[in-house]
Amino acid sequence: MSDLNWQALYTAALAESDPKRLNIKIEVAQRAIRRRLDEISDSDTSREREQLDRAQHALFTLAARKRSA
Repeated sequence: MSDLNWQALYTAALAESDPKRLNIKIEVAQRAIRRRLDEISDSDTSREREQLDRAQHALFTLAARKRSA
């Protein structure tokens, strides 16, 4: 999986306005991020790892806000 794939899925989750579709987009993006983290686990890609960590945190926050709304 390329880094562009997780980024596209992450962006799609952030842009989703339909509450019924938001959960699935968050889940799909989170899976893609976890897969990418597994792929780069042995590489020295600290910049991308930081981007992935930030994206995970943003998706977690988005999901939590949806639950409390």
